[in-house]
Amino acid sequence: MSARAVALEALEAVDNGAFSNLVLPKLLDASGLERRDRDFATTLTYGTIRMRRALDHLIDSLVDRPLEPAVRNLLRLGAYQLKWLDVPAHAAVSETVDMTPHRARGLVNAVLRKVSNRHFEWPGLAIELSYPDWIVERMTADLGAGDAEAALRRMNEPPPVSVRPDGYFQDLAS
Repeated sequence: MSARAVALEALEAVDNGAFSNLVLPKLLDASGLERRDRDFATTLTYGTIRMRRALDHLIDSLVDRPLEPAVRNLLRLGAYQLKWLDVPAHAAVSETVDMTPHRARGLVNAVLRKVSNRHFEWPGLAIELSYPDWIVERMTADLGAGDAEAALRRMNEPPPVSVRPDGYFQDLAS
């Protein structure tokens, strides 16, 4: 099982009501992936969930029809790699298309190629940073526009990870 396949399975489980922090470790344990690929699967899963609103905005600006949930999740994974991870376009597109059911491969290929070749203008900070409007409005009211934007951007960065003496990985807040 690949890192991308683990991430896709985790996203599908989340769509069905699972908690990502509970389902992902189980998927990773069963995957047999090496540390580097486990880290990539984790980054893909949590990043795609964190940036879901922005990803859906990108996808919806390029697709004019309803998408099956599985195809939407594949597009989210591919677009996240292209826009937030700087994965080379040929790798992100090819690997995502390979995971796609045959009936949707042309669509996924076309959409991801457009994502990789276009600069997108965001309609607002809430969509760009993938937050609900009310959070951005409240933080802007409380902190001012500049400090609110800086705080929101910082909150979108993954936390630094530390290794405990017993080998357990966790973020510093834990």
